[in-house]
Amino acid sequence: MAAEEEMSTEEFLEEYGFLEEASEFIRRAREEGVVEYVTDAERFREILKSHRLVVVVVTTPTCSACALYKPIFYMVADEHREGVKWVELDAYYAPEPAFEYGVAATPTTLIFVDGEPVDGFVGIMDEEGLWEAVRPHLERVRERG
Repeated sequence: MAAEEEMSTEEFLEEYGFLEEASEFIRRAREEGVVEYVTDAERFREILKSHRLVVVVVTTPTCSACALYKPIFYMVADEHREGVKWVELDAYYAPEPAFEYGVAATPTTLIFVDGEPVDGFVGIMDEEGLWEAVRPHLERVRERG
């Protein structure tokens, strides 16, 4: 590829094998139940009702920023499984919850405590930043019992 040609994010990620490795990691994490991939609004509502602390990343299949962020989200979920329900909500297949919670761009991360949204952000966060956003909510849930 000539130096003056610009490479798209997807081309860059594919050329360096990131997408393939990330996809395999995500597939394994889903199979192990680390993160639940949700494509149904009713299932999403059930999760919110049945878990005290839920951290959700709202994604779409064509979002290149989502492709970059999902491995980070899944790694943090893998490191911090206890006390947190980690969810990837695909807004393409389940647009109702995304609309209901005001998601205007992907990726959007939402944090729910007892079924209510309490925090969140739009865009990509590194591992430390994501965990620092979640940790205080986990501590409060644990304190309340």
